Amino acid sequence: MGDTNTGDEQHIKETVLHCHIRGSLQQFHSGGNESASWSPTPGRAGDVFGVNDFFDTQPDAGQTTNVLQNTLLHEVQVLSVQNDFPINLGVSISCVPGDECVKTGTRYALTCLAQSTTTTPEIIYSSESSQHEGIEWRQKYPNYNSNNLDSTGVLQVVGQPYVFVNQHHPVIDLLRNNADKLNARIDDQPLIDGEWYKVTKQVMGQCCNTLRSKVLNKVSTRDMNDFVLQLHRIGSNDWISKDVMTELQSKLSIQDELHPTESPFNKKKILEKMTSKQYNFTARIKVKYEINVPNA
Repeated sequence: MGDTNTGDEQHIKETVLHCHIRGSLQQFHSGGNESASWSPTPGRAGDVFGVNDFFDTQPDAGQTTNVLQNTLLHEVQVLSVQNDFPINLGVSISCVPGDECVKTGTRYALTCLAQSTTTTPEIIYSSESSQHEGIEWRQKYPNYNSNNLDSTGVLQVVGQPYVFVNQHHPVIDLLRNNADKLNARIDDQPLIDGEWYKVTKQVMGQCCNTLRSKVLNKVSTRDMNDFVLQLHRIGSNDWISKDVMTELQSKLSIQDELHPTESPFNKKKILEKMTSKQYNFTARIKVKYEINVPNA
């Protein structure tokens, strides 16, 4: 399946990601968000998501980056999850909206019970790319998404209230299709250097906002260069807050029944060990997506 306007070939691919995070509650508490996250090694996202398979020769980092910037996400399925941590975890995934909600209103892609293993596959995201507008957008504007709409194909003019917009930019088509409402025809404006239209920044901003809200919210494109799986304390950013300690202490109370003579001092040492111990989180995630690869 190819696009005759861009010379790109569209490929659908499935990749299974093995996401493994190891650390302690204390480590995550002091190390910030990155210490509790998984992402492809810098510069290797093209290998991880199989972009290289569609090039005749080994692509450079710039080529794979450009391809992954506008990935159409079809489906994300969690195949299995193992959580060794002694507390419940919330998991966010950068390309997936959070549809699982806790009482604080915080949303996650999925949640995992403490010290549990799940092997039943679960689809946590499925696109609505069958909608007509979404398909039409992908066919006509495969290089544009919400993030680059006001920068790709746009020349900024410092200190001026206007920008130069490429004639093939989706904003130009929007202006053309709404000529009657605007009482102005973009085709009556001069085409500068046979390529650029002069558009005021105000009109450009309004058009971009309209496209984002009316069309692009139906086009599930993602920048897979920024793929990140992130662990969270459910309902909080603090990994060793008072409620966590209370939760861990409740686990120790079970041990009290087995060791009723355990001293408070020893209990405190056990609690410290529980927060400093290295635990593991492992998830196998299957991602189905579509990428545009330039023809040679």
